[in-house]
Order: sequence, then structure tokens, then C-alpha cells
Amino acid sequence: MISVIIPTLNDEATLVRTLSGLVPAVVDGLIKEVIIADGGSEDATLEIADSTGCRIVRTDANRGLQLWQGCREARGDWLLILHPDSLLTEGWMSHVEEHIKRHPLRAGYFRLSFDDPSWFARLWGEVVAFNSRWLALPTGDHGLLLSRPLYDAVGGYKERVVYEDLGMDLALGRARLRAIPAALVTNGERFRRGGWYLSLVTRFSRLVLYGLGFPPKPPTKKPN
Repeated sequence: MISVIIPTLNDEATLVRTLSGLVPAVVDGLIKEVIIADGGSEDATLEIADSTGCRIVRTDANRGLQLWQGCREARGDWLLILHPDSLLTEGWMSHVEEHIKRHPLRAGYFRLSFDDPSWFARLWGEVVAFNSRWLALPTGDHGLLLSRPLYDAVGGYKERVVYEDLGMDLALGRARLRAIPAALVTNGERFRRGGWYLSLVTRFSRLVLYGLGFPPKPPTKKPN
């Protein structure tokens, strides 16, 4: 029923944990396949994906492009987009099944938290909670569950080579977004490396610029 799409790039440190949270749904038949859309990993990411039975799609290292190609290959009636450092916690399956049954025309996102006890992590959590709840702008870290027909209706990720999560939010609109009452825990390491404060300022600045009509330029493809 569900195709899970995970964009990866050198994510060996977190991918096993993410995949482990999906095992019960695979056994139960809720998840039909897990697609790893890899942007050229040089660590053990692909070995992990292969050993756990995931389908591997190789693409350029651009998350929007990775998601587009992964979703294009998906065979499920529903698509579940996850980051490779996100863990769905106990009880998520029943909430997803309810969403599929009762809200087939809406996309769902999860309640986000971080495995970091710092006050900056809590602040960032409050910021993204505000964005998702009041602005209808959940981040990619929230995960995204939507039906194939809805994905196709909003144009998918094909043209979203930058700000793919924000572009998808705006295409869906508030009326077609719904919070799924299940927790998703994201690894805070990449935010700690870049600095929680810098992540917060950067996210806000980009959101403002995007709203003013100044999206960043698509990445330039390197010559062969």
C-alpha cells in the first residue's frame, strides 16, 4: 500500500535506526516497499539499504531531484517521504492507517521532536511547530504522507529542485495538509554541527526571501 521514499547521501550513521522503525509496518503489509533515492553515497549507506531489502535509485545529489526520482519509481498507492535521520515512534502505524481511511484527499505530517535536550533544540522545535500549525508549512523533517493521486495533482517534486518541502507545502495548501498525531524523532547531529542558532536564522531568512519571490537558483549541473 505505502511506498516509503528516503533521500540519502552518506547517511550510514542514522539510516539503520530509521529503517528499524519501519520493520513492523513491512511485516504487517502496510509498507509495500522502501526506496532509497541516493545522491552518490561513499560510505556504507548503499550496503545498508541493499542488505535490508530496500530498492535503490541512484540520482544526482539534490534532495528535490532525489525525491522526484524516488516517487517516480514508487509503486504504492500512498507515498511516505522520510529523511534518513528520522524515526517514527511506537503507535505510528495506527495513526497512518486512520489517515489513509478517513482523509484520502489530504496529506499528513507528523509531530516533530529532536533527540537533543538543549534549549536551542527545544526552541527550534517550537519554531517548526508554529510553522506547521499556524502557517501550514511543515518542514521535510516532519515527514509527509500523501496519496499518489494527490501527489500527481500538485505536480510532485519534478520542478522543485530547491526548497522542495516548502514548494510542496504551498502547492498542497492549508486545506490539504493535516497533522498526524504520531511522533517523529529527528537526529539533531546535523543541526548541532551547523549550529542551532544558525539553522534557525537561515530557515527564517530563506522563508522570507522565498515569500518575497527570491527563491535560490537551482544548482548548476557539473559537466561530465
